[in-house]
Amino acid sequence: MKKQLLTFVAAGVMAAAMSFSAFAGEWKEDQTGWWYQNDDGSYLNNGWNWINGRSYYFTPEGYCLTNTTTPDGYTVDASGAWVVDGVVQAQDGQQAAESQAPADAGSGQAAGQTYSISGLTFTVPAGLTLDEDTSEANALFFFNDNHDGGVAVLTQDIPEAAQYGALLEQYGEVILDEAMSEVGVPAAKGVKQFPTGTWYCYLYNGTDSLNISVGNDISEQIYLYARLKGAQVQMVMVVGNTGISPDDIVANYLR
Repeated sequence: MKKQLLTFVAAGVMAAAMSFSAFAGEWKEDQTGWWYQNDDGSYLNNGWNWINGRSYYFTPEGYCLTNTTTPDGYTVDASGAWVVDGVVQAQDGQQAAESQAPADAGSGQAAGQTYSISGLTFTVPAGLTLDEDTSEANALFFFNDNHDGGVAVLTQDIPEAAQYGALLEQYGEVILDEAMSEVGVPAAKGVKQFPTGTWYCYLYNGTDSLNISVGNDISEQIYLYARLKGAQVQMVMVVGNTGISPDDIVANYLR
């Protein structure tokens, strides 16, 4: 039941994010290495990003890794592109603007396992496992054994964001508020500071507060953490009995 709720709400969140009308950018090099600067002056860092159909891994300082194995166990070639058996892994032409991690959703489910998704790394807490049936490159779902508690880690690029430039960052909170109102009517909203930065937390009081139907009425609170990073919406959703407080999940298991 919670599994259905989590996946349906996630679908609504992703649809809301797509309603926004990937910053273009350029590669730059200095004495340390190559890095990628967005049009708004920010730069890519902390994990995987798709650029022109290829996936690159960036360090916390923003430098592209080359000719090595990434922290999450993938191989990149001399140009920094993700390769498998020496073959560069290209993004599907219809999804060339998406930014997503080349994570294998079907491997490694034990607590403590880490998964990377578009610059976010999630360490699985004890009691939760990855759900292989519903997870994909830009949406990872983790549930307890009873499926009455779960966590979703989601990312979505904002189409045609480059035309808005700095306005996207300046009015980020307003944009998120509008997107989250498409999901439902939040009972409360807060601004949270975590090691990964600032997140906006939206609290929904069960299915009665949602604008989508999930087939069952569920009274548990739904915590949705969201932020804009560059031209991307990043979200973490917590529902039901996870054994850990929602704030702790974002603060201690997300990097």
